[in-house]
Amino acid sequence: MTMPFPAVAVSRWRAMALTGGVWTLVGCVAVAGGVGGALSTGRPLPSTFFFLSNILGMWLWALYTPLIFRLCERYPLDGPRWRRGVGVHVALFLVLWGLEFVVGWVLERFVEHPQRPLLQYFFGALAYCFFCYLGVLAVGHALRFHRLYLERTVRASELESQLLRSQLLALQMQLRPHFLFNALHTVSGLVRNDDKAGALRVVASLADLLRAVLRSDANQQVPLQQEVDLVERYLGIEQVRFQDRLRTDFHVDPEVLGALVPQLLLQPLVENAVRHGTCAREGEGRVSVHIRREAEMLCLSVRDSGAGDAPEGARQDRPSAESGGVGLANTRARLRHLYGARHRLLLSRTPDGGTLAEVAIPFLVQEAVQ
Repeated sequence: MTMPFPAVAVSRWRAMALTGGVWTLVGCVAVAGGVGGALSTGRPLPSTFFFLSNILGMWLWALYTPLIFRLCERYPLDGPRWRRGVGVHVALFLVLWGLEFVVGWVLERFVEHPQRPLLQYFFGALAYCFFCYLGVLAVGHALRFHRLYLERTVRASELESQLLRSQLLALQMQLRPHFLFNALHTVSGLVRNDDKAGALRVVASLADLLRAVLRSDANQQVPLQQEVDLVERYLGIEQVRFQDRLRTDFHVDPEVLGALVPQLLLQPLVENAVRHGTCAREGEGRVSVHIRREAEMLCLSVRDSGAGDAPEGARQDRPSAESGGVGLANTRARLRHLYGARHRLLLSRTPDGGTLAEVAIPFLVQEAVQ
C-alpha cells in the first residue's frame, strides 16, 4: 500500500528536519566542548572561524546524509557485491573530503588569517571527514537492516496468514462432503423403507441445505442465524427419518443471533447428538441445543440422551481426535486455528447417560472484525 503524495511530502520534511536538527546538535556540542576546554585551561576563547566551521560544517553534512543513506541502500557493504559498495563509498568519501578541505580552507582565509600549515589542515580535514562519514555510514546501514527486518517480519506474517487460510479451507472442504454423505444416507434410508413422501420432503430440504452449505466457500465465519437455519433444516431431515424416535429442543438468545461463528460449527455437534441419541438406546431420543452469551464469550451446548462418546464420569478438556469421528475432530482443529487458546470444546457425560458437548468462543459481531 503506497502513501498518498501529501503523506510522502510530510514524511520527507520530517526526515529533513530531523537530520538537520541532529547535525546542528552535534555542532553545538562541538562548540560547547571547545569553549569549555578554553575556559578550563585559561586559553583564549575559540575564534570566529571555529564557530562557523563547526556549525556550517554540520549543516553541510546534513545535506550529505540523504545521499549517503541512499547509497547504503543501493550499494550496501554486505552481500555478494560488497566490494562494489566499498568502492562507491570510498569514492564518495574522497569527494566529500575534498569539498570539506576546500570550503574550510577558503572560509578560514576570508574570516581570519590562516594559523595552521596547509598540510596540517589537509590531514585535519581528513580525520574530521572520516569520522563523520563513518558515523553516517553506520546509521544508514542500521536503518537498512531495520527496514529489511520489518519487511521480512511482514512477509512472514503474510505467509503465515496464507498458510492458516489454506488450512482452514482444507478443513472446511473436508467437512462438507462428510456432511453431504450423511444427508444422502438419510434419503437412501427413506427410499429403502418405501417412504416416498418423506423422501420427497427430505430431497427438497436437502436442496436447501446444499444451497446454504455451498453458498460462500471463502467465509470462515458467518452469522449465528445462518448456522441456526442450517441446523434446523438438518434436524427437519432427521425428523422425517426417525419420526417419533427423535425430539429436538432449541433455545437461542435473540441477542446472539448476529454473532459470528465458524461456518458449519453446529452441524457436526448436532449430527453426533442425533446419532447417539437415537441409536444408542431404544425409545425416544432427545437432542437439545442451547446458545447464550456469557460475558465476552459465546457459549453453545448440544446435549443428547444416548450413550455418547465420553467415558463414564470423565470430563474431556481435550477429547481424542477419534471422539465424534470426522466432525468433532475437524471442528476442534478449526477452533484451534481460528481462536488459538481463546476457545473451549468439552465433552462430558450427563446424569441420564447422554453426552453434553460444550463450545465457547469469543463473542464477535460483524462490525468488530471489519
